[in-house]
Amino acid sequence: MTIGLLGLGTIGSGIYEHLLKRGDIRVKRILELKRHPGLEHLETSDFGVILNDPEIDTVVELIGGLEPAHTFTVQALQAGKNVVTANKLMLSHHMEELLTLAREMGVQYRYDAAVGGSIPFLYNLMRHRIADVLTALSGIVNGTTNLILDVMQTEDRDFDAVLRQAQAEGYAEANPAADIDGIDAQCKLAIASSVAYGMFVRPEDVDTEGIRHITGEDIIYFQKLGRVCRLIAQSQVVGSGVVTACVEPTLVDAGSTEAAVHRNNNTLSVTGEYFGVHTFQGQGAGKDPTAFAVELGLRDILDGVSPRMNPIPEGRARVDNAKAGRRYYLRTAAQPGVAVEALGACAGGTAYVTSPLSVREMHDLAKRLRAQDESLFFAGIAD
Repeated sequence: MTIGLLGLGTIGSGIYEHLLKRGDIRVKRILELKRHPGLEHLETSDFGVILNDPEIDTVVELIGGLEPAHTFTVQALQAGKNVVTANKLMLSHHMEELLTLAREMGVQYRYDAAVGGSIPFLYNLMRHRIADVLTALSGIVNGTTNLILDVMQTEDRDFDAVLRQAQAEGYAEANPAADIDGIDAQCKLAIASSVAYGMFVRPEDVDTEGIRHITGEDIIYFQKLGRVCRLIAQSQVVGSGVVTACVEPTLVDAGSTEAAVHRNNNTLSVTGEYFGVHTFQGQGAGKDPTAFAVELGLRDILDGVSPRMNPIPEGRARVDNAKAGRRYYLRTAAQPGVAVEALGACAGGTAYVTSPLSVREMHDLAKRLRAQDESLFFAGIAD
């Protein structure tokens, strides 16, 4: 196998280092604007050099973002080259197009590294679907937010200080919005749900709330409730062609599996009609864990793993979050306007526990209240 590597950032450098130790996968070209000593003979700033090289049969796309990643991927597939990616943002928005194009061109588009890092989650969803009907997904899919929440709750430190630590240690970007606002988890849930249920779930249909506004005072109330806060992505089939799907801070029981997931680790669970619940845990991000998952995708292509293990979902799911609900923790300086039980006052207003609300109702309520209180924070209370 001869590959063209797009991007030599954290993950790109990781996969390059991994492949140097192997003899059956050769990196012939690297698309990179920044020059790296000793690699000048491989590097190019012109994607056409990779696209038009007949020796390069597989492209590894690790530049991230929507563009030019999307355009380069389409062009590579149209040129009859396999593509392996870890780009969850671009994949979640163009999944139907890219999988269909790959099938039409008789090549493979592997994206196992896009959800769960080193955890073999998407691969096992594909396998599980062969013999069972999958009905629900749930888990912690963003290591940066889990690191922040875990340190805040175990070391009594404030959000800004922990975020700076995460940035210094390379877990959070200089602009951390995709992580702390839940966008990364939203994209991953859309991809995993599409694979699990066999129908495309669009990221824009996933109601999403991040952790940007959590405070130490919120955590004091969580502890009084015997709860631990985690950012949970979850979806469930609730009817023919209908699913619920959301990403929310969630108060889980202090003795739960999710509460025991520390630092930047992830945990993901899938429910099937026959096998019940299977749970996967491990490192969900980082240089080596993600590079490991990218290499597995390359190995699958090299070993001729059946395209049946990379099925194309059929049709689009309808997301109806009016069909999922629970009580919520809500902290705001505005008047809630719904039935609540006051927990007590704090610098950010008053902390409440709401009566049961649907996911759709809670997100609509938060949107209305933020016109008066931008720092509002809410979290679902797990049953």
